Amino acid sequence: FISFSLHSQQTFFVKDGLTNESIPFVKITPDNAAPFLTDLDGAFELNSATKEIAVHYGGYKDTLVRIQEIQDHIILLDLNVQNVTEITVVAGENPAHRIMAQAIKNRKKNHPLKNDSFRYNSYSKFIFDLNPDALHSIPDSTTDSTLIKIRSFFDQQHLFMLESSSKRTFIPPYRDQEEITAYKVSGFSNPLFSTFANGMQSFSFYDNQFDLLGNQYINPIALGGINRYLFILQDTTIQKNDTTYTISYRPRKGKKFNGMEGQLYINTNGFAVEKVVARPYQDTSGIQMEIVQEYEFIDNKKWFPTKLSTVINFGDFPISEGLENSSIMGTGHSYIEAIEINPNDLPKRFNDNISLYTSADANTHNEHSWDTLRKYEITDKETRTYEMIDSLSGAEKFEKRLNFLTYLLDGKIPLGNYNLILSRVINFNNFEGYRLGAGLETSKKVMKNILIGGYFAYGTKDQEWKYGGYSTIHINKRKGMKIDLSYQQDVLERGGFTFSNNGFSFNDPSKYHFFFITNMERQRLAEIAFSADIKANMGFRIFGNYQQISFIDDYSYAPQDNSIYSTDKQVDLAETGIEFKWNLFEKYMLLGDKKVSLGKKYPSISIKAVRGWKGWFESNYDYWRLNAEISQDLSIRGIGTLHLKATAAKTLGDVPLFLQHIGNGTGFDWAISVLHTFETMAPSSYYASEQVAFFTRFTFRTIKTKSKWHEPKLSLHHAIGYGSFSNRNDHSVPFRSMDKGYYETGLILDGMLTSSFTGIGLGVFYHYGFYADSNWKNNIVPKISVSFNLD
Repeated sequence: FISFSLHSQQTFFVKDGLTNESIPFVKITPDNAAPFLTDLDGAFELNSATKEIAVHYGGYKDTLVRIQEIQDHIILLDLNVQNVTEITVVAGENPAHRIMAQAIKNRKKNHPLKNDSFRYNSYSKFIFDLNPDALHSIPDSTTDSTLIKIRSFFDQQHLFMLESSSKRTFIPPYRDQEEITAYKVSGFSNPLFSTFANGMQSFSFYDNQFDLLGNQYINPIALGGINRYLFILQDTTIQKNDTTYTISYRPRKGKKFNGMEGQLYINTNGFAVEKVVARPYQDTSGIQMEIVQEYEFIDNKKWFPTKLSTVINFGDFPISEGLENSSIMGTGHSYIEAIEINPNDLPKRFNDNISLYTSADANTHNEHSWDTLRKYEITDKETRTYEMIDSLSGAEKFEKRLNFLTYLLDGKIPLGNYNLILSRVINFNNFEGYRLGAGLETSKKVMKNILIGGYFAYGTKDQEWKYGGYSTIHINKRKGMKIDLSYQQDVLERGGFTFSNNGFSFNDPSKYHFFFITNMERQRLAEIAFSADIKANMGFRIFGNYQQISFIDDYSYAPQDNSIYSTDKQVDLAETGIEFKWNLFEKYMLLGDKKVSLGKKYPSISIKAVRGWKGWFESNYDYWRLNAEISQDLSIRGIGTLHLKATAAKTLGDVPLFLQHIGNGTGFDWAISVLHTFETMAPSSYYASEQVAFFTRFTFRTIKTKSKWHEPKLSLHHAIGYGSFSNRNDHSVPFRSMDKGYYETGLILDGMLTSSFTGIGLGVFYHYGFYADSNWKNNIVPKISVSFNLD
């Protein structure tokens, strides 16, 4: 019993004396043992034989603490307010460079997502609150009723909080899947928040580009880090056979890139990252952020993240104008446990490219179940937060408002049992003018797996009514298996083409190409289609349709051999086809039944083949219509992003112009610049039986300014197109083809005016080559660039 008492462990916490926030990685030197560092929560353990400890952390006063004088197992440190100018003298080689060179050399070996498979469980908690500095600045003697209410509110509860628990399995090189097994959100049940903790920061500190709240920063341990960053050796801690070096880092003077600053703790065992603190360097966004990561050497095999912390201060969102620095602050912690390196019982196949999803019963866990998942016991303040926010949410219908917002981002407005389709209300193109109308479809309240919709529209320029109806029968939403039925009396672009699109996005270039359509035909279409996902990043669609096409304006099709001539300018078509899409190595997360991309790093390939059958019913033509495209966005570290797209199209058979292929031109002065189009080509001026086009745009990283409304970003544009036409004389309207090649270049300065959601800039494009005008001024096309930050 005496022996047990002498060696029993006690847990202590080191906290800030003003804010009561935990301080991670504080150096503790006991009077009877070697020094060590506290963990991410500022926690450490001592045996009862220790009588005194020395506590050291940069920026705070060194403190000598007697164990028997510690109250409630908490040690409070006071800031060191002395204003001392730091002078660093380095004789010869900077010792930090030698250490960092080894860490950079071993980064691939130590990377958790390289070489080894693993499995683990995790628990995360995120809390939003008032900035502690602002709360402590409210004097006890205040008579301001608003300040009294603010202090009373935040003394009793948090502003918002959420918890989640997950299981993750990884098999190199890319099979990765994490299941959110439980989540709890104050005021909400929507699974939208269940993956919140996963989007705060990169899982480990070894990627060349480190992610902080969706923004990319160049990692100090990436190749070339010693040339970009200044490293200073601050402390050395010897623990048994290993040594931990504490090294501060920040970008070197004169180096301009998205960099970070903080401290790296490098362990001589493999020169691996043992702990790290990182924050954006000189960030002007108004949002301050800091992350902390802690690693352990698991089973004497590999260093692995065990604790992740994120602190965000939303400086641009004050709670009260009468309280200085009253910003919202979010603090989150993730704890990784039950880590297994290279377990023997991993399944050989488990990944459908859905790397993150929420289980169907994840929000049904009771408090007893949560007690087994939590790292620390829930506090009375946290319990009150759930109770009060849940009650307020019910009264103010927070869940309903959130659902409204998610529908709005999908381009819909919920109206009880129906959804209003926003894109059907008003649109514009150069043929119809303003396209006014409405579109409604049934919501999930009517039928969960069957959708029925319809629309009507009127063109103010062509003065024609259009209408249509459709239905979607979902067989398996996770596998994307569905049947689509549609009928419409509408118009289609002469020579136009699009791949099927399952989502709505403000940044989709095809949405803006619609503005520039000049020539159309009337179409009556009935179609049935079946779609399915082979994998989450690979899918197909097969379809069959029957169409009646009526030519508009003065166009007529009269083949020279007189084999076909339609005096009423109307033709019938019977088609079958298949469409295939493949986003190479793309990962997704599943929120309910909504599939969300986690970002594209590799090419996207789309192929479509359509067969026209002469003689089916009253169809007039035999033909093949083939389209393919490949696109990719390449991020070049520290410089910018290269946008690439190549398209190819071919028609086999003698057919009217609407079954040929249009040059993708959007060339109107002072119009909107559209990515992956010919910015100087007049719409509907070039057609081809076969054509290829190459679009490139390099966007340099944002130029840092001190202004929030001015974040300029320079882009260089270039496009090339080639095409030929086999039966030009069979068509009654004049047009060109790109036999001699179509060339253009351009420069765009985006972000000249910015807001939280949009950016506006200017672009200038120049057409050159065989088809260019002899007067160089006529080849210049000025445009407005618009970008949205809503996706």
